[in-house]
Amino acid sequence: MKAKKEEEKDVHDVSAAAAAQQRRREQEQEGALEAQIQMQRLLIDSLPSPCKHGFDPFPEGDVCGRFVRLYLETLFAGIGNKIEAILEAVDAVDKKYPEVLYDSSKMKHILSYFLLGGTDHILNGHDGAARTTAAVIIMFDEFIAFSVHKTRSGVHLQKLMEILIADDHTLVSFFRKRIKCSCLDKKHQEVKSIKKMGYCNNDKCPLPGGKVERSKMLYCTRCSVAYYCSRDCQEADWRGHKKFCNERAEQTAQREKEMRKQES
Repeated sequence: MKAKKEEEKDVHDVSAAAAAQQRRREQEQEGALEAQIQMQRLLIDSLPSPCKHGFDPFPEGDVCGRFVRLYLETLFAGIGNKIEAILEAVDAVDKKYPEVLYDSSKMKHILSYFLLGGTDHILNGHDGAARTTAAVIIMFDEFIAFSVHKTRSGVHLQKLMEILIADDHTLVSFFRKRIKCSCLDKKHQEVKSIKKMGYCNNDKCPLPGGKVERSKMLYCTRCSVAYYCSRDCQEADWRGHKKFCNERAEQTAQREKEMRKQES
């Protein structure tokens, strides 16, 4: 009898393990499916909104369309965090389509496509996808300013981190001020009472989540990159921020020197 019970217990344990494994597989499949759905919402073949928010569709077979497809495929295949995936996707298009990535006219067209995708995400209630799309837009804006126009000394990754966890007011305002239509006016009315929040650069900030009302923030006047909730936090973070700040200031000074030399 005891042996039979132990046998039944073993069978039960095996069945439970198999069921748990099946549930994990189903969850993984659901996650992969959701990623695929998000990508399909962004892809050129799927433009659900009657308003294109200023986007002029790519001609059939256009290199900009191929650029977008490769970028999105790489982005959604990323196994790291979102910022790592965004950067990996930039590397992918840089290797295959540098003639697009370093052409400000083509990139302007591509950015208008992402503005379309992000705006539609907000209108359809997919705010998480809208935040990711906003981060992609910021990444390309920063890259163009740094690599093409030489107006910045580097990519400001903190902007990406902040938009990925931005409040609804900040998110809607980001797209509303960039599109050429009034499609987000109603949504903006709904969220404009929400205070726009920023994030203190001091990782030991005593405020919950390091959040502070954006209009009350201070910033490092030397590098114009790091923002703080207070003078105390700025001073507390200086030891860690100093090296980056010095490098940024040196890069900015060198860039300005080169620009003056070109102008003369």
